[in-house]
Amino acid sequence: MTPVDRESAYKTFQECVAEVLDVEQERVVPEALWDKDLGADSLAVIEITLALNEAFSVKLPDFEPEDARTVGDAFELVATTLDV
Repeated sequence: MTPVDRESAYKTFQECVAEVLDVEQERVVPEALWDKDLGADSLAVIEITLALNEAFSVKLPDFEPEDARTVGDAFELVATTLDV
């Protein structure tokens, strides 16, 4: 895996989420709620996880939706996995 800094990791994360959900990247902000703000359902969350696994060449740990209510919560899980 290529080393990545936190800022570039967030940019890649933001791009993946925006592409899967078909929303503008500007809407993918840390305080955004998956369901209310971005319209993500449980299937979309699985698709996002798969896209992130591929983009970062990692296997993200399984997590409960309530552990990542916001985009920022989910990014922290990714950042922890990437150690950034």
